[in-house]
Amino acid sequence: MEENKLTDLSIEELHKKRKNLQGAIFVFIPIIIGLLYFQIRNYLNDNEIDWAMLTIVICTLGGPVTLYPELKKIKDEITNRSK
Repeated sequence: MEENKLTDLSIEELHKKRKNLQGAIFVFIPIIIGLLYFQIRNYLNDNEIDWAMLTIVICTLGGPVTLYPELKKIKDEITNRSK
């Protein structure tokens, strides 16, 4: 989100947006762990890599990576306003 749009939001809206982004990131974590677990387990049992599943795991890692910068901007805006 652009900086000027963040300044237009109220502090309550910023807290709500921060909470939603944190929730989305924490939803990704068990999904990533589960996918990695099954990928590693299948590799150790079959000695073969499932490339489709590995691609899904890599794409799932992109979720938190793309959400974190926006979360950081929102946290910075909240701290700037609380000073």
